[in-house]
Amino acid sequence: MKGRLRMALAVAGVAVCLAGLAGCGGAKARPAGPVSGRGGAGLAAGDAALSHGEPREAGRLYLEALAAGAPAPLVHTRMGDLYLGLGEYPKAVLAYGEALKSDPKHAPALQGLGFALYLGGSKAEAAANLTKALASDPALPRAAALLGSIEARDGRPEAALAIYDRCLAAAFDADVENNRGIALLLLGRADEAVAAFRKAASAKKSPKIANNLGLALCRLHRYDEAYAVFIGAGSESAALNNIGVCYLEAGNKARAQEYFERAIAANPRFYPVAQENLSRLSAVEEVSLPSPAAQPASPPPPSARTPSAAPPPAALPATATQPMPAAQSQPAIQPAAQPTPGTPAAPKPFTPAPPAAAPPAAKPAPPRKESAKAPAAAPRAPSAAEQLDRSELP
Repeated sequence: MKGRLRMALAVAGVAVCLAGLAGCGGAKARPAGPVSGRGGAGLAAGDAALSHGEPREAGRLYLEALAAGAPAPLVHTRMGDLYLGLGEYPKAVLAYGEALKSDPKHAPALQGLGFALYLGGSKAEAAANLTKALASDPALPRAAALLGSIEARDGRPEAALAIYDRCLAAAFDADVENNRGIALLLLGRADEAVAAFRKAASAKKSPKIANNLGLALCRLHRYDEAYAVFIGAGSESAALNNIGVCYLEAGNKARAQEYFERAIAANPRFYPVAQENLSRLSAVEEVSLPSPAAQPASPPPPSARTPSAAPPPAALPATATQPMPAAQSQPAIQPAAQPTPGTPAAPKPFTPAPPAAAPPAAKPAPPRKESAKAPAAAPRAPSAAEQLDRSELP
């Protein structure tokens, strides 16, 4: 479980940049530094072109601004942002390097260089530059998020927590507070993690943060509270599935089976997430699967719901149960750790359902208290291959 949490944090740091990092990447990124003075009009025009999805025109305007006397660190940092947003990491590294030739302590360039190196596969160099960026400006939440992710993935959640605490002491950021909650969970401090997730959620409405809060409450066996949080972020079936995962983590397989079956029954369409969880549980334990209803001769077309954008650089499969690091507004699920070569592959872990919009339905009853297990409702016949709602990470 800790290994999967560390992997989640590492992937989260990558997406932080692409979600709107100041001075780091993407056509939608906020511009770094002021735009007044010599060449300021050219920088502003380049920023406008970039925000409208015209990177080639933005690059031309930035170079014109440089010729007109705009500060070299600002211009080259913007060029690095442009290349980073296009996925041209070697060019981004060169552009940020040009910025640092003029100002070796230019924090936005150091931050951008850290992301470009990390995305290009140079983790150690990335961490070194992110450390320099935070030394120059402690209030860089995106740099703190990625550097903390690297530390946590390398098995140093204490170091990650220290990075988040220093950043939050300089300026509060809901996404950094969320990642701080994950570091606390890695350290086994679930009560403090709940407080961190609540603080992040009070500042930013995010299904991802809500999902993390629900999972932290599950760690404390506060299932009723967790259910209320899950259903507030998504559908009844998703909340029931997530509670099933929580019971599974706690070792209560009978209750897990019950909630997976209830999740299937509560969904008006075929619910592959809960069905897959139930099938995997059956494969490793002696449990009773409900009898499937008759299949339609030709299934109706898939649901018209459009899944959210997949996290860069690739979509992530629904194969793990861990909190989701945030620096964006939607949830995502991380891949499970791969088995070591030469050893038998372990059964895949189970997946909390993503928060997703659901058709209007009667208000669901909260989870039943521990008691004799009631017979599970038979699942409805699959009517469509439901598209999973997987979205960008922080």
